[in-house]
Order: sequence, then structure tokens, then C-alpha cells
Amino acid sequence: MKILVTGAEGLLGRTCLDLASGNHEVSGRDIDNLDITDRDAVERCLTDIEPQAVLHCAAYTNVDGAETERHKAWDVNASGAEWVARSARRVDALMVYVSTDYVFDGEAITPYRESHPPRPISSYGVSKLEGEQRVSNVCPEKHLIVRTAWLYGAGGGFVNWVCEGLEAGKNLPLVEDHKGSPTFAGDMAGALLRLVEQDQRGVFHYANKGETSWYQWGRTIAELTGKPLDCLAAISANELGRAAPRPAYSVMAIDKYEKTTGDAVPSWRDALERFLRATGRMA
Repeated sequence: MKILVTGAEGLLGRTCLDLASGNHEVSGRDIDNLDITDRDAVERCLTDIEPQAVLHCAAYTNVDGAETERHKAWDVNASGAEWVARSARRVDALMVYVSTDYVFDGEAITPYRESHPPRPISSYGVSKLEGEQRVSNVCPEKHLIVRTAWLYGAGGGFVNWVCEGLEAGKNLPLVEDHKGSPTFAGDMAGALLRLVEQDQRGVFHYANKGETSWYQWGRTIAELTGKPLDCLAAISANELGRAAPRPAYSVMAIDKYEKTTGDAVPSWRDALERFLRATGRMA
């Protein structure tokens, strides 16, 4: 299959590019060679490549920055996604839009299903939901929206940040009153390709199975890497004082993905152990 990956230098995009290249003809584009907010450039790119599927990983992901740079988040996450979707439709490609748990308000007490009405509480979440809606409107028959959460991998994320902090002996304040599901980028990339290869359509949730808090996740990282726990401090989200509100509970149900694909989703701890082992950090 011929696949185009946008945001190919990002955490998820790079992983998708590497993973897909083993079995598919893959092209990667990032901001240095494709500005997705430039409609004409997007059209030229997709017309030239003629992909059968577009893994649209490009995004504005600065959650706090989106509160003051709303136009930039909107231009990338909504308008840019629309331009990619329109060009995908012209070349008859499957449009895959990577979305987020931040489209939900965090007031649920059980995992969010794909059918749960979105209600974002941050500018970032609003921009991503708008992107979802534009993609589904532009490509009603050939779109795939996959929401994920708490993403980490070789290119960055919470796990690397905690490991580096622990190795440097820093004190790390970690939020204890927000719960979610950590997701290894390698597993997420595999899930995206699985859905594309099966020619699935519609909305799916994918995150590693189970739930935890940022603090408990940090403690698990410390335990697995043999680092002292006294560097970690449990705090509330209010104490952290970030510009953008986050959903206090953003665990997503992944049973639709499992039933549809036939794949069992690994637990977040299993994924974490695999990642730490692969990066030589396991104790």
C-alpha cells in the first residue's frame, strides 16, 4: 500500500513511518517540506504522491500554548486537517486523523466510548474536535478517526521526561488527581496500520489497557528503573497551575478496537516495560 505520513518528524509520525516502511511504500512529510496550512502545497503534495492512505499525524500539540495561540492551533488542527482531507478525497485515499482524549470533559466515571458526546474544555481540545468534524464531513465514506491519550515513545513524552529527571536527581511534582491511560507510540502506530490494512472506517479509541494517575505512572517508572521514589511528589492539578484545563478522567474504552481487529491491546504497564527495556533503562 502507498501511504503518506504527515508530521513525520513528530513522536507518533516518526514511529508510523518506521513501522510502515517494512511492508508498505511510505512517504513522510513534516513542516520543513509540507506546511499543511498551505492548501495549494497540500494539494500538490498529495497529487504527486497519490497515496492510498494518509496517516495525518501532524498537529499543534502545545496544550497550554493553544490558550494564547488559538488561531495557530485552529489553523493546524482544524483548517490544516481539512486541506489534507480535501486532497485525500481528490486522490481517493483513506483519510486517517489522529485525535485525542482532550475532546472529552473528564467528568465521566467509566471509560469513554466512541459514541460518547465530546465536550472539550480547552482550546486545544476544541481545535482537535473541529478537525475531527471537518475530516468526517469532507471524507464521509473514507475517513478513520483514532483518538489516543498520554502518548510517549522514543521521540519524547512523559516517560523520557521522568527518566531524565530521576537520573538528574530532580524533584518531580506529579499530578495525582487526574486519571488516564498511558499509550506507547509503538503500539499506537501498530494499531493505526492494523486499522488501515483492514480498511476500517469511522471512529476508534486506542490506548494501552488500564488506568493510572500521572503520579502512580511516575512511581512505576522509578520502580522499574531502580530510581529512588523520594524524588516524586504527589500534587493536585490545581497546584500545578497550568494555563489549559485537562480532563480529570480521560480513560477510553478500547473494546471496539479489540473486537473489530481481533487484536488484544497490551496493558500500559506491559507497554512501559517493553519501552524501558528497549531503551536500556530497566533495572
